[in-house]
Amino acid sequence: MIQILYAYSAINVLNFESSNDAFRERKTSEEAVLGVWNYAMSDVDFLYEKGILFISKKENIYDVAIKYPEGIYTCQDVIIENDRINFNVNIAGLERVSFVLMVEGDRIIGESYSNAGSSQIIGARQLPVR
Repeated sequence: MIQILYAYSAINVLNFESSNDAFRERKTSEEAVLGVWNYAMSDVDFLYEKGILFISKKENIYDVAIKYPEGIYTCQDVIIENDRINFNVNIAGLERVSFVLMVEGDRIIGESYSNAGSSQIIGARQLPVR
């Protein structure tokens, strides 16, 4: 009986440790999306071909902003899970554009969707100047 209890407690400890590892990995992965990203889009108006994406976090709330030559847009409906980023932005106050992005190290890839169609996005993390 003691051996059964010992085996059961050992299994529970292992499950707890593996769930903690998964939590740490998820948290690390979600924080990997934070930063400044230079990116380019295909099949869009030349004003929106290139931009800078700012992703920050304050008290468990993520903020995303996009800087284009004409100004900065604040994004809504931001969802960040692991290395995936989803958000919406209203361009020129009229057109709603949805973004679905994925971070792979210092690269960001994905697509945007609007009434005009979809666009491929590729970018790189803007590293600090040394």
